[in-house]
Amino acid sequence: MHPWTKHEYASFCVPIADCGNKEGNNSERKADSMSSNLELYVKNGCPWCHKVLSFMGANDIELPLHNIDESEADREHLIEVGGKRQVPCLLIDGKALYESSDIIDYLKEHVVEGEAQEAAPAEEPAAAAGAHCTLDGHCSF
Repeated sequence: MHPWTKHEYASFCVPIADCGNKEGNNSERKADSMSSNLELYVKNGCPWCHKVLSFMGANDIELPLHNIDESEADREHLIEVGGKRQVPCLLIDGKALYESSDIIDYLKEHVVEGEAQEAAPAEEPAAAAGAHCTLDGHCSF
């Protein structure tokens, strides 16, 4: 099994209410749902989605996740609201932010309290099945 399968996403939070705090980090870091409504759209096997999810895990960031491989409604909503067939996508109060590095920069600036922890480097990612993944940080479907 490839390391970026849907089973890996299970280690990250899906609905915010189901997430517990991770131990081992001195500061509690969560999205402030009062100031912004944040939702992350991802796809199984997408190395750029994995990059964002790894950063979120390293910084105890809990957001609602929408896996477009597992929900036709989420896939359609992403295209309708975001206007692109591209992941990862962070919806911020209904506005789309693409590109994994831009998403991480946003999370560092607006969500992480204190100094951000970098995610551990992963092995070289493979392209997502049924998608076009590019070096500029996105996968289209």
